[in-house]
Amino acid sequence: MQQLMWYPRKHGAFSRRYFRGFLMRAAFLRLLVAVLALGIPGAASANPQLALIPGARANMEVLPTERVRGEAFAYDHAVTIALPASYAVQPEARYPVIWVLDDPLMTRTVVATVDLLVSGNMMPEAIVIGVGSPSEEGLAGVGRRIVEFSPPGEGFAAPGLNAEAMATVAPFPPYPHRADEFLAFLIDELRPQLAARYRFADDHILHGHSLGGLLAGYALFSRPEAFDRMIIGSPAMANVDDAVFKAEEAFASTGRDLPVELYVGAGGEEGNGWFLNVGGILTGTTRFIERLQLRGYEGLTLRSQFYTGENHYTVVPRILSDALRHFYREQAAGSSSTWPQRP
Repeated sequence: MQQLMWYPRKHGAFSRRYFRGFLMRAAFLRLLVAVLALGIPGAASANPQLALIPGARANMEVLPTERVRGEAFAYDHAVTIALPASYAVQPEARYPVIWVLDDPLMTRTVVATVDLLVSGNMMPEAIVIGVGSPSEEGLAGVGRRIVEFSPPGEGFAAPGLNAEAMATVAPFPPYPHRADEFLAFLIDELRPQLAARYRFADDHILHGHSLGGLLAGYALFSRPEAFDRMIIGSPAMANVDDAVFKAEEAFASTGRDLPVELYVGAGGEEGNGWFLNVGGILTGTTRFIERLQLRGYEGLTLRSQFYTGENHYTVVPRILSDALRHFYREQAAGSSSTWPQRP
């Protein structure tokens, strides 16, 4: 306190008055924080997600990453779980689940996005579960996604000129296409195991970007009941010789409904990257959107967005934020602002 009081004595009466005002404002802010923490009606209603819940954390709790081995795999997958801020103090509450592909690359971004949107009352709290290769294995481990995310089909590349261009820089020998096995691990093995430990609501979102978007597109037609919503970003949707589009044609012939809500996005700058054009990112994404819009599947809702000025990496948080806000727009509309309103 002696160091604090030095400032007004040195600079005169005006500074002393200013300093006293500063202390009064600081005291008011401390009182306001205390009132919010107590959950007094009216004051704390600014944030119904957290401020009214005594003992809630300020952000999600990211648990230590686990290693889980699926029945069909001879190696472990990393599983990172982030629990909602109120999870420990709401023992009866159940939460939507966001399943994130490419755990070491994407999960932290999803957790940060959910934290911010929950704080702003733009979505409900959710459990985030990232699944992928252990981070310690580096990019060599991440590379297994090529095998795990490839649907049944021929090769790796998109068809036609794309395949010719791919062969000049990254010729692929024959390799196993294990998308069906990975989806079985994710949906049939891992989900029940974790549902027995954590309080899942019946609301599951799948997030996949790039090759993860390819897997999400394939899951839409091979396991249509598995996810209520999907966030598909910059997908390599035409890879494996149009395998997703072939799966869509087979699904369309069944006449089944498709009760899934989709948000599909890509960055406008992706068309300026040669290798991203080799992967057919923008053309494949556009074809996917067009195909679904023209089919008019019963139960399917689709929102798409191309982001000017964003590339394959910078577009990730924008797609995430916009998709989650879109999915929960009606719920958010019924929530009050997190800021005090004009009296």
